[in-house]
Amino acid sequence: DINRYIELSPIATLRIDDQGTIVEANEAFRKLSGIEHATQFPIHLADLVDTEDKARFTEAVQKARTESQSLTFTLNIAPGHSVSVFAFLNLMPPIEPGLPPVLFIHMIDQTEQKNLEMRFTHSQKMQAVGQLAGGVAHDFNNLLTAMIGFCDLLLMRHPAGDPSFADIMQIKQNANRAANLVRQLLAFSRRQTLQPKSVDLSEVLAELSNLIRRLIGENIQLRMVHGRELGMVKADQGQLEQVIINLAVNARDAMKEGGTLTIRTSNTMIRDPRDLDRSYISPTEEEQIVPGEYV
Repeated sequence: DINRYIELSPIATLRIDDQGTIVEANEAFRKLSGIEHATQFPIHLADLVDTEDKARFTEAVQKARTESQSLTFTLNIAPGHSVSVFAFLNLMPPIEPGLPPVLFIHMIDQTEQKNLEMRFTHSQKMQAVGQLAGGVAHDFNNLLTAMIGFCDLLLMRHPAGDPSFADIMQIKQNANRAANLVRQLLAFSRRQTLQPKSVDLSEVLAELSNLIRRLIGENIQLRMVHGRELGMVKADQGQLEQVIINLAVNARDAMKEGGTLTIRTSNTMIRDPRDLDRSYISPTEEEQIVPGEYV
């Protein structure tokens, strides 16, 4: 039975009439479009097509009918879910003399492929940014090395107690901070490895507290709650500090009217990532949390 074959086909298949109304559709199409039961038909197919694709879809249907040719094109259906499909339009001869030709449409879900393409394009862009960052960072590092070296020479002539000592130290300290940023750029571009070491998170936060207070402004109160007997963390301290600063700045931007920024630390045992609250789990499937002890 050809109708049963179409109903069980894994390829979304539907038949539309002269007005673009869906007369029949198999289970694969119902799942693809979010329609639960066949009893919901007839439905106008254009109502299931995203707004920006409707004109192109209508034009393709008219062309298939007037020129009696098969067409292929891509479009998004199931508004609100954005399912990307590759569609085949085929005008079949009339079943009986005197009846209009039958327009069949077959759809193949391309949503996952589109997502992979977008991620691949993003990956290529990030690789290009990394190469650019690495090239700039090397040249910038040479300039900073010279600046720090000349500061050391000036400090030999202007020791502590000299009126210029504090100004020279400020220059040197800021040059060292810039050199740390350059090191992170080099690590980002994979031209220099990170330098992970065992660090005490409480000490890192204590050192950053003054900087964070300046960054978040006067209308936001900083509250730090340190957990007891925290384990040591093996991480690149520069990048760890950058993560905390970024989180603080994001929190500041989210509290335009002011508020309290709380940074809390604690030990956590993860036995199965599925037992964790969803807010702790990375949204991408590629990044998994390995069971173990964490801070």
